[in-house]
Amino acid sequence: MYTMRILRYTVLFLVTIVLASAAGQRYASAAERPSQLRLTSGPIGGDWHAVGNRLATILTRNIAPATNHIGGGIANIAAINTRRADLGLTLIGFLGVAQSGEQEYQSIRAENVALVANANPYIFYFLLRKDVAEKYGITDVASLLQQRIPLRFATLRAGTSTEFILNILLKYGYDTSFTKLREQGWLLEFDTVAEVADNFVAGKIDCLAYLAGTEFPLFLALEEYTEIVVLPIEQKVLDLLTTKFKMHSYTMTPETYKTIPEPVLTLADFVCIIVRKDLPDDLVYEITKTIWENKASLTEAVKDFQILPPKNAVPSDFDIHPGAKKFWDSVQ
Repeated sequence: MYTMRILRYTVLFLVTIVLASAAGQRYASAAERPSQLRLTSGPIGGDWHAVGNRLATILTRNIAPATNHIGGGIANIAAINTRRADLGLTLIGFLGVAQSGEQEYQSIRAENVALVANANPYIFYFLLRKDVAEKYGITDVASLLQQRIPLRFATLRAGTSTEFILNILLKYGYDTSFTKLREQGWLLEFDTVAEVADNFVAGKIDCLAYLAGTEFPLFLALEEYTEIVVLPIEQKVLDLLTTKFKMHSYTMTPETYKTIPEPVLTLADFVCIIVRKDLPDDLVYEITKTIWENKASLTEAVKDFQILPPKNAVPSDFDIHPGAKKFWDSVQ
């Protein structure tokens, strides 16, 4: 009797595995409409996760049940490329490095990834304490990176979009790296946004660098407690990164931050919405239409979503999903 029971459970277990495998194969087949949409965004507490939650709610209400999962720029590309997610957020720069031909980025695979739209711009902030800038005559990022002093520099943790793009900026824009900066005497810190900001205000950090939206609440808060200089990035560096990795430049204006007395040129990227390339055209058309029709709701989550107009929704350098293209063509 005991042997028969074990045999029966074993058979049931094997049947379950076969059925689950078959279901997974059916779900993963190309151009099949999933019954549930899996969305991957960013870490809890960040802009991307807030947008992901809002977008999941909108998609659930209008198209199909949708779930939002913690992710990150590179991880989201991988999840969508391998059909572990259906849509998500990333940076145009990540797609740019994947297509750059550089050996170190060949592991970023995006054969099954297509664009739905640019969502909102992200820009690089180099914030330096004013007393340090005046003491050492630092006026831009180039003069900052030349310093051979125990400069206390902070950025976000390894694996974040900020750290990834900063690595590219240092290597290709200025022929330097975190290792070389340490050799110059710099003291480097990698932490969360909150910790970096607290240490900056407390005077434990001289300079911080991070990637964020064009109107970042944290910057507005820092201005209230610390005298800051915002360092520009040189045009030739921006031109190089635009050509090589499809990034952009952006001019910060005095209207946004009181710390900026005159326009400041910096590096920009775009948060973009990506989908599985093998999703049905009609489904991606509905997703794109739903995003556009609910832009006001998404803007409540991240203010920069209001910048998205149809004519700038899709850059010409990347594959756009046919369903998304059909929609954007219809509203031009």
